[in-house]
Amino acid sequence: MRQARSTGMLATDDEHLQRRLIDCAGQFLATANPELSPPENAIGLYTMMADILKSEDPFAQVKHQSNASALLLKKEVEQQIVTADDPLRAAIRVAIGGNIIDYAAQHVFDLEKTMKACFTREFVLDDYPSLLQTIQRAQEGVEVLYLCDNCGEIVFDALLIDQLKRRGCRVTAAVRETPIINDATMEDALAAGLDKICPVITNGTGCPGTPLAECSAQFQQHFSDADCIISKGMGNYETLSDEQANIYFLFTVKCPEVARHVTAQRKLAKDRLQGTGEMILMQQSL
Repeated sequence: MRQARSTGMLATDDEHLQRRLIDCAGQFLATANPELSPPENAIGLYTMMADILKSEDPFAQVKHQSNASALLLKKEVEQQIVTADDPLRAAIRVAIGGNIIDYAAQHVFDLEKTMKACFTREFVLDDYPSLLQTIQRAQEGVEVLYLCDNCGEIVFDALLIDQLKRRGCRVTAAVRETPIINDATMEDALAAGLDKICPVITNGTGCPGTPLAECSAQFQQHFSDADCIISKGMGNYETLSDEQANIYFLFTVKCPEVARHVTAQRKLAKDRLQGTGEMILMQQSL
């Protein structure tokens, strides 16, 4: 219901359409498949809402604004990365900080304030030493598949990808096949200049996550061949948290449900994660 209200407020000023979206969400939730992850169920919900709004991409303007806002901050943030004692770690902080741009979880946030704070905030989970060990094998030719999440955020992802490449990694970025919420598609990635940093592919789905079995054969091959997968955002975490692969999840925890899942998976103290924007760098348990 919250997502329907958010979509209505962002996509239209028509109060009648906003009420229809909320009614649509209520009907959909009554029939949602409990066996599917929230991102997988979201496909049907947002398809219904897009039909009501008569728009294939109701968040198009929001996505454009997100990229534009991030690009305005890019130069300043990049300077902080390259002058840091550990530029790679600083770039990881920036990429995770950028994950605040998530209109499925919230639509009110201060991007500039968040990006400044991300350089000093503590991680709740921090598997950086393990990630660094993987990356330091780059002289052997480490293949990295980088799973993007949202528009705006991908501007900061490009800065992390640049740091990975500087360490000898070969990086391929993946975005969504078709528009859903403010998730990045190929069109959005090109607008943000991501293709100038590394090859970009789509995952073959319009899911706000990565349901591997539903992804394209091309994407599945990249996933299988990768030595290391960097997965951005909660949706990718929710759809990949049971996959047996060398995945590093980078995201901010923005809802209690994901907080509870991470807490259980990593056996954290119950009060350690609340879903209020905590920073996570977590390796998948193999």
